[in-house]
Amino acid sequence: SGRSAQLAIDGDPDTAWSIKGGTGKAHQAVFVLKEALRNDHGSRLIITLDQRYIHQMTIGKFRLSATGAEAAKASELPAAVEAILTKPQATWSAVERGAIQRHFLLTTPVLAAQQKAIEQVRNSMPRGHQTMVMQERDPQHARTTRIHNRGEFLQPTKAVTVGVPEILHPLKLDGAKDGAKPRAATRLDFARWLVVKDNPLMGRVVMNRQWEAFFGRGIVRTTEDFGLQGEKPSHPQLLDWLAMEFMGKERGDQVGDRGQGTGVKGARSARDFSMKHMHKLIVMSATYRQTSQIPPLLLDRDPQNVLLSRGPRFRVEAELLRDSALAASGLLSRRIGGPSVFPPQPAGVTSLGYGGFNWATATGENRYRRGLYTFAKRTTPFAAFVTFDGPTGDTCLVRRDRSNTPLQALTMMNDPVFVEAAQALAGRLLKEEHVDDEARITRLFRLVLTRPPAAMELNVMKEFLVKQRQRISDGALDAGKIAGGAGKDANVKELAAWTTLARSVMNLDEAVTKE
Repeated sequence: SGRSAQLAIDGDPDTAWSIKGGTGKAHQAVFVLKEALRNDHGSRLIITLDQRYIHQMTIGKFRLSATGAEAAKASELPAAVEAILTKPQATWSAVERGAIQRHFLLTTPVLAAQQKAIEQVRNSMPRGHQTMVMQERDPQHARTTRIHNRGEFLQPTKAVTVGVPEILHPLKLDGAKDGAKPRAATRLDFARWLVVKDNPLMGRVVMNRQWEAFFGRGIVRTTEDFGLQGEKPSHPQLLDWLAMEFMGKERGDQVGDRGQGTGVKGARSARDFSMKHMHKLIVMSATYRQTSQIPPLLLDRDPQNVLLSRGPRFRVEAELLRDSALAASGLLSRRIGGPSVFPPQPAGVTSLGYGGFNWATATGENRYRRGLYTFAKRTTPFAAFVTFDGPTGDTCLVRRDRSNTPLQALTMMNDPVFVEAAQALAGRLLKEEHVDDEARITRLFRLVLTRPPAAMELNVMKEFLVKQRQRISDGALDAGKIAGGAGKDANVKELAAWTTLARSVMNLDEAVTKE
């Protein structure tokens, strides 16, 4: 509407033919010459397409045709239907006749009411999400890649070919016939080369990352670099053993569960590439089950726990911090799958980024979905995640650094997500049947810290709760604001007092630390 094909040739560069709103549909334009092109020696017709607007209006398929017919005009008919109509009816097959009949029934004004009903039913049907996938170019159209002099893209030198380092196992091309010229290697060939059991790196790299997830530090500390610039493994034999166990590699001894060999020399484990098996193996090991307490002498000898002399102790990742708070409060949504969501965050964060992106805060269940589903925008990532060393999306990040800043404490105390979690946790404690404050505090510790409180901790919590009740009673604290605006609730003062206690427990070092 308002962007007809006439604007393509009106001589004004500021106007143009546009199909905005019609993306994904077929469009036609017919340009009729005022004067016929006549030349005894033949003619060349040059058409220039000047496209200046690209957002959501790029051309998908483009075709030019020329004809000498005087009655040429644009048609709204699908190409398949139009092709049938160009043939005499007597030559139509049963399939072609059915296609014409179907198109007529779906477009004739006589059946407009029925067509509308069909369209409504069709629009109400659930639609799957489309995912773009990589497709290999045909060999004849393969892109040539060249080495650039000093990295300057304007100075290409010799071309490079597909291959892998000779020090590693060879690249096998399945499907190549004997005696025939070997086909060019594809990305699929390279993917298979990466995960084949002959690859000495795959098992080590994967298990090193899993070890870092459990212990906070990889056997090779530089999980992103196993090359010459990376660090050497602290326990090379352990890394090799984990890799062999993970891949189910053939070995000279009996394999299988510990103490339960298969009885077959050189047998292969039935758990090839099983993450579940490896995770169970690690968490049930004596190394992982050590206490995380650090004696002074051990701290001096092994401050980074390189020697694995104690159990892991480190702050959990940004997404897990939020998930654990929501899980303790009972707010966490357990739904799996679906599009990204917009959980609450401080107002105005995204307005500072490129384009002034509007963060439409989610409501209902979407507000409390796992951190995995949080919408990620490269120029303005989710603020709380960045505060706790989450990636920004500028680069692919294998290993996250861990920092300890005052801003993290402020986020835990004041971010909308953690405040709502504390309010919901307080409401959960009051709704559950508990005999007294001591039982509620014990339940609070169980939900947040997964352990009962010590006698000293119990006394401290009781004293804190009494003080908060007194402050609320004296008017020093606004119970309605603390409890989340539930000012008309008769129990709002008690809810506010327990909210302050829940908020304090959720901010304990133990609540955000894996140990």
